[in-house]
Amino acid sequence: MAVNARALNGGWGALVVVSACLALGACKDDGAGSELGPTTESTAAEAPETGGDGDGDGDGDGDGDGDEIVGLELMTALGGLWTGPATMTPLGVFDPMHMDLRAADGHVLFSRVDLDAENSLRFMFSIEAIAGQDRLVYRNGGYFLGQLRDTRTILQDHTPLDPAGVSSWRFCAIDGGCDYVDARWEFQSPSELVLDVSVKGQQHVLWIADRVEARDLPDPFPVDATAQGSGDAPFPPMPTLEVQVSWQDPLADPADVWVLLSVQDCPLADFCDYARSLRTTAEAGATSATLTIDQVHAGGYKGNAILDRDQNLQATLFPGTGDAVSLPNQAVTIAASGTSMAALVTLVEL
Repeated sequence: MAVNARALNGGWGALVVVSACLALGACKDDGAGSELGPTTESTAAEAPETGGDGDGDGDGDGDGDGDEIVGLELMTALGGLWTGPATMTPLGVFDPMHMDLRAADGHVLFSRVDLDAENSLRFMFSIEAIAGQDRLVYRNGGYFLGQLRDTRTILQDHTPLDPAGVSSWRFCAIDGGCDYVDARWEFQSPSELVLDVSVKGQQHVLWIADRVEARDLPDPFPVDATAQGSGDAPFPPMPTLEVQVSWQDPLADPADVWVLLSVQDCPLADFCDYARSLRTTAEAGATSATLTIDQVHAGGYKGNAILDRDQNLQATLFPGTGDAVSLPNQAVTIAASGTSMAALVTLVEL
C-alpha cells in the first residue's frame, strides 16, 4: 500500500505553519479571503508610491533620474542558503526558517518552502514594469489554506552596500503602499541579514538569518535589464522532484515520512542546513509514500528520509527509538526542467 501526497514541509521540525502565515497578508483578520482567489496569480499593478524616494521620480534613489533601475545589487547579495529564527509572527516563533535563494533563470531570484498542498511560502525578486516604469520587485506569497496570497512590493528606497557589506532595502506594496506592507531587508554584514515586515502597521515577522552556504549566480545577475512582465507575469517554469520513500514492513499505525534535501552532507545526529524539507503522513498498512516538491532548483542534492513512527520529530527535531532512516546523504539529481525521480529506502532502524 502506498501513499501519494503533495509536498508537506515542516522544516527539520519547527517550520509548521510559518510558511503560510509569512505570506504577506495571509494572517489578516479583515477580509483576507477577498484579496485573492485560489487561482489568481497576483494583485493588479497600480501606480507606485514615491514616499521615501526623495525626488519623486519613483525609482528609489533620490537622484531625479526615473529611468535608472536601482537596487539590483540586492539580488546578488541575497544569493545563498539563509537560515535563522522567524520571530514576532502572528503565530509565534519558528526556528529555524530556511530559504534557499537562487537564480530560477537569468532574471529571477527565487526561493520556496512548503507546508502542504494548500500552504506554501515563496520569495521572488525581479525587474517588472510597474505603471510604465521598470522597478525592482519583491514578490512574497504562496497558498494559505488553498487561497493564493501573492503580494508584489516595489523598492521605495535603499542604502547601497558599503565596504563592510552593510545596506538596507525598503519595499512597499504596489496595492496599498507602505501603509499596507512595509518590508525591510537589512544587511548587518554580507552573511547576516534581518527581514523586518509590518502589515497594516503591525509587526508581521522579524527574520534574523545567516547565510550558511553560498550559491553561484549568473554574472552579471540579472543577465540584463529586461522587465519580466508588468506586474502580472507568472512564476518562471522550474523543475519538479518526485521522491518515493519506502520501508519493509507495513505500518501498524499512521506515521510521518520526512525527506530532507541539502546541498552539503546532512548529519542526522545534528542540525541540518537543508535547502528543502518535506513531510507527509502514511496510513496504517503503507509500505511507501510519494512526496512531490514543485518549483525546486535544479542541480545535485543529498537526500535523507526518516520514517517517524511516533510522529514526534517536529517536536524533538531528531529521529528517536523506533524510527527508521535511509542510508545517509543519497545522491539526488534534479534536471533543469520537467519532473525528476528519486527513491529513498529507510533501511536503518533506530
